[in-house]
Amino acid sequence: MNSKKVIISATVLLLAMSAGAQVLNVKVGNVTYRYPASRTGVMAYDESSYLDILEKRFVLNEVDEATVTETMDEGNTVTVSYGDTLRMITITTEQTAVLEAVLNTASNAELVSSTLSGLRLNFQSAGITHVEVESVDGYAIAGNAEQSLEGGQIEITDNQSIITMNAPDGSTFTPGVDYVVTTFPCDLYGGYRLSIFKDGMVAHFFGVHQVAEAGSFISPLDLDESDLEFTDPSEPFVEDERPGLNPATRAALIAYKRNPTEENKQALLEQMGIRYDKVVARKKAKLRQLEREAHHQALIDEMQAIVDEMIENREVRIFQQFLRLIDPREDNDSTDQWMVLRGSWTENAYIAYAPLTNAEYAQYMPGFTYPSGQENFPVVNISYNQALAYCQWLGSTDDVYAYRLPSEEEWIMAAGHMPKDVAMNSDFIENGLTAVDAYAQTTGACGGIDFWGNCWEWTSTEGEDGLYIVKGGAWDSSRDACRTEYSDDARDPSLGYDNVGFRVVRVDR
Repeated sequence: MNSKKVIISATVLLLAMSAGAQVLNVKVGNVTYRYPASRTGVMAYDESSYLDILEKRFVLNEVDEATVTETMDEGNTVTVSYGDTLRMITITTEQTAVLEAVLNTASNAELVSSTLSGLRLNFQSAGITHVEVESVDGYAIAGNAEQSLEGGQIEITDNQSIITMNAPDGSTFTPGVDYVVTTFPCDLYGGYRLSIFKDGMVAHFFGVHQVAEAGSFISPLDLDESDLEFTDPSEPFVEDERPGLNPATRAALIAYKRNPTEENKQALLEQMGIRYDKVVARKKAKLRQLEREAHHQALIDEMQAIVDEMIENREVRIFQQFLRLIDPREDNDSTDQWMVLRGSWTENAYIAYAPLTNAEYAQYMPGFTYPSGQENFPVVNISYNQALAYCQWLGSTDDVYAYRLPSEEEWIMAAGHMPKDVAMNSDFIENGLTAVDAYAQTTGACGGIDFWGNCWEWTSTEGEDGLYIVKGGAWDSSRDACRTEYSDDARDPSLGYDNVGFRVVRVDR
């Protein structure tokens, strides 16, 4: 081969015939390298094999285009601009799908191995026009970064956490073909959102427990296209509150029930952890959306509190759900008021369908009065000690069962997460208390009603200074205070309050 040295002025003449040209642009697939004329110096060139610029070798049959311009040309998916000591790497947030082989070339090998990563997508469905990828933790997957010419870590200077990738040629993704979304290396363990657009509709998938490392491309671990639910993109994004068991979790649960070994238990807990973290990822995505779009800081603060609580209490919540899942009991008697309290530390515990009503309390306390027509309202102005006395009296009338107040943990397990679209008596939407079944369309995890709003409920869990924790909020509480996980309210057990009632737990003697 005839190798020769070509100085930059000759290259200018050959490529652009423009004496004023200042920038050499070399395009390899979806990457464009930009060199200022003052930096290129002497370039080694072999017309049939390679071109060397600043110690970087381009394989000529991989170069799609080489131009010299007076200014920077239009960017590519990835643009690498060289300076005296640094190179600036830009990953655009608007990408066109390319095959993985287009990015993974010999000419791009050093850049990919040190600086780039991504998401590999291979759809089996036809008609998908574009996708959107987001780090739900707000980490940088696109934007600008700087890196020393000698290599090493990149420093993000412009953080972009969302990328849109369109199908090639404005068409649709070809089923069965590997495409890549190009990103910076990023810790996606806490979750990423993959929104898939098809026929004018969108479906959201959430991945967790993955890290996009430099030089590698991750694929969604458990994406099942048959499970995707497509909705109108204009509809508000609503995160699932109580998603059903996926096939992997269901299989692990069956295996544990058949053979309750420690190994099978850990396998089930692992699948439950993935399922839980996907719920958290959805809530993080909603938080990010609120940060972009919400007009009221209170909405952002509320969602942030939910996310923080779910992360802080992750292990507790997963184990509570584990206890619920392995509880073999069924609610076979539809005529009684008792719901299975799955996960209780007391064997065979049941919880009341609703808070205790005025009419029920009146059976215990002769002379107890309440306004006419409020028989089915929750009884309030009852102290913790009086609620205990009621439970003792109820037990004295029953030779089979004993009765008590729920602990905070039991109340949480009975209620489950408060649904995002919950209908309840809170935020002063009513002028006061309502009947316990006024919002019966909203049920807790156990199937009971009136867990959120209307009136707080005593629990047997003691907080600080001898106060007892109350749960569920009331008609005059904020929505945030009604959340199942909210534990910032405790009351004096010797006092009654006009917005605090109670619910009873039934256990075997």
